[in-house]
This record gives sequence, structure tokens and C-alpha cells, in this order.
Amino acid sequence: MARQRDRRFGPFGSFWAYLSEPCATWPARDHDRYTGPFHHPTSAPVLIVGTRFDPATPYANARAVARQLPNSRLLTLDGWGHVALGKGACIAAYIDRYLVTGALPPPGTTCRPDQQPFG
Repeated sequence: MARQRDRRFGPFGSFWAYLSEPCATWPARDHDRYTGPFHHPTSAPVLIVGTRFDPATPYANARAVARQLPNSRLLTLDGWGHVALGKGACIAAYIDRYLVTGALPPPGTTCRPDQQPFG
């Protein structure tokens, strides 16, 4: 599994494969968890936030979720690192507006980070 993840996600693949191992072998089960399908319309719009160069959650996955989930919108941070919130005023404003009012950003909205990595 770790080698497969490295081929697909680069040097962070095996790290996350090994890090998630305790969850995969955890003996408890949540019997009422939702297991899909994940393409049904939701009662409220869904904001999906993806960071273009996130080593832990690939941007391609955020795009795939946004394509599959009706009534959703992808907000992109054209930056680096894991997690978009806290990386800039633009991304924070759209996330805050969504959480307070439920309003989605315009289609194709992309924010730039306020700082470059290793600034």
C-alpha cells in the first residue's frame, strides 16, 4: 500500500499510508456512518476548498468531489501546504461568508496566498 501511495502521490504517499494504519485496523465500527453514494443533492450548498499544492490532500481529489457533488462549489487556493484557511485574506473571506450566510463564491474562484512559502 505504501509503495502504491508513493507512486500516486509522491514522497508523502507512504508517510500518510503508515500514519493512517491505526485507523484502518481499529476494531470499532460506527454502524450508522454514511458510506455513500456521494452524488446526491444536499439540502444546502457545499463549499469545497482545495489547495493546489497540498501534499496531504491532492487538489485533483477536491476537483473530483466538486464534479460529483451537486450543489457544490470548488474554491481554490493557488498556494502550498496543507489546509487553506489561515493562508490569506481572500480565502478567509469566502470561507467566512459561506459559514455565515451559506453563499458560495462565483464559479472558478481562485485565491492567492498572502505569503510565499519559506518567505
